[in-house]
Amino acid sequence: MLFARKDEIVSSLFQSKYNSGTGAMSIDNSARWLSRVTLVVAIIMIGWGLSVILTQPITAWFAASSMVWIALLLISAIWQLRGSFIAIAALALATAVVSRLFSILRLNPPASISGLKPDDLDLLVATGPGVPGFEILGWFLGALVFVQFMLRAASVAASSDSREVSLNESALTFIRVYVGLMFVPHFGSHILGGPFQFKIYTLYFESLGIHMPAMQVALAGSIELISAVGLTLGLFTRPVALLGSVYLLMSMLWGGHFQIGYVWALPEGGYEFGLFWAVMIGVFAVLGGGRYSVDRELWWSEPARRLLPKVLREVLAS
Repeated sequence: MLFARKDEIVSSLFQSKYNSGTGAMSIDNSARWLSRVTLVVAIIMIGWGLSVILTQPITAWFAASSMVWIALLLISAIWQLRGSFIAIAALALATAVVSRLFSILRLNPPASISGLKPDDLDLLVATGPGVPGFEILGWFLGALVFVQFMLRAASVAASSDSREVSLNESALTFIRVYVGLMFVPHFGSHILGGPFQFKIYTLYFESLGIHMPAMQVALAGSIELISAVGLTLGLFTRPVALLGSVYLLMSMLWGGHFQIGYVWALPEGGYEFGLFWAVMIGVFAVLGGGRYSVDRELWWSEPARRLLPKVLREVLAS
């Protein structure tokens, strides 16, 4: 009787493992199919962007910025065929940047911007008009990347010994990537959009009473770029998260949002959104990049174990 019960338990566990493995294989097949569709859509976006660069009167600044990110979009679109979470995150970042650049592109900027209020200056470069339809394509490609992430997370959870732990790791990865991508609209306008956008933000910063506004725009855009790349890929996550969190709090202070009030919907914007964003990023200054991060791959590698002190690796790794 005891042996029969034991055999029944073993058989049940085996069947459970078999079902999990079958489910994971089915999800993997769907994810592989979707990754190929994602590659095709990314190539369409790349072709469209290149046609704009080659046929429209754009600045050398915008051309250089967009070409770099179009190249990164192609690399990440091919890389994501392997199903890596890091590759999917890289594709999400490249998609967001390329889509943003062409969605706010002004082929015919106004001849004069004198007399515009600070909010009007900000609105002038934050909304486009951009290349018609490009933003829609960007959202479509972004949706494909999101679904692929969900499929990969479900596949890993289905084949994991602890489904709950696996889903928690995937959830933290998603939050980290998302708070990193939120920097894209900011550095995309500040330092990648070209001389017109840079001039507008210089005037905007000047209107806020910020000293050396051109240098501050360049500095802000650089910090935003570093924060986006570091958080999205999970690279130097802890120091980058600390940098991004402090930067957001200082932006709220220098922008006068703490004096306006808490609620973000107040005229000129309260500090609600900026504080929430800073706190969400600050979580990763404590937790690190997690299992699906470049930090995990880099700092626990054999070369890093040989060359770096253990305490430094533990700070940088997850």
